[in-house]
Amino acid sequence: MLSEDYLRYRIDIEILPKSGQLRVADEFLAALNENGTPKPSQAFIEKQNGQLHLHSKAHSAFYDLFLDQSILSLPHYPPHYPHIVALRQELERWLFFYFEPRERMRAKNPVKEVHHIGLMGEELASFLNTLHHLDERQFKGIEKSLHLLIPSITGIDVAPNDLGEVELKLREGEIAIPARVLSEGTLRILGLLALGGVKDRATLIGFEEPENGIHPRRIRLIAEWLKSRATLADNQLIVTTHSPLLVDEIPTEFLYACHSKEGQTIINSFADSQQERQESLSISERILRGDFDA
Repeated sequence: MLSEDYLRYRIDIEILPKSGQLRVADEFLAALNENGTPKPSQAFIEKQNGQLHLHSKAHSAFYDLFLDQSILSLPHYPPHYPHIVALRQELERWLFFYFEPRERMRAKNPVKEVHHIGLMGEELASFLNTLHHLDERQFKGIEKSLHLLIPSITGIDVAPNDLGEVELKLREGEIAIPARVLSEGTLRILGLLALGGVKDRATLIGFEEPENGIHPRRIRLIAEWLKSRATLADNQLIVTTHSPLLVDEIPTEFLYACHSKEGQTIINSFADSQQERQESLSISERILRGDFDA
């Protein structure tokens, strides 16, 4: 049974220069106070006396340092270590997408039941075919959303061809356009919309530059989709972008800037920074000025 809702996890990885071996130098998991700091008496994993100590009211265990895998990745008995097991299950439901529309999203797929589009969108055709047969209402919802974003698209055709491969086509009126000739931007938009049809949703979704290949006029619509997903869905979104147009459409409280300082990656919230509040230029103007090049 979980007694804590908010946890902080940290892992330190080191590499041995001569062999290239990766190993775990430290690992830490603790409950957090209301102010976001770890509770001193509620560490579930911490380094003690040269070992990693797993704390539990019912049972405790020790592991040697410098293992080739994390303590979190090991199987643990849930009644003894409920918070460790819960965090592992949470991380297992994180998905990070980098759509690859040049080849993978255009590819024909084998006929099979698929409940996810793939991390690169490589199973988009099979996923939509499965959805078309098992959840017609959700499939129609994707069609409608696609038409709202790209009015010239009037429907989605997805079915096995004569060779037994699932082929994706989009309709413009009476004309069916095969995926192999669709624009990269259209495929990216369809991939984003298809994620809304996934029933076993990830708790956290990461997108790498979702604006790539998309017409500038439609980037605002992509921003609206991202905001609605973050507001209505039961998961979190992390989006990386270099697009000045996209960031101007996102509220400041959702924006973070990443930069490198003394070999470390620093992430700062725009909403919490006094310097950002005093800046007169828009975020897009500052991107073009080169403020975030580092």
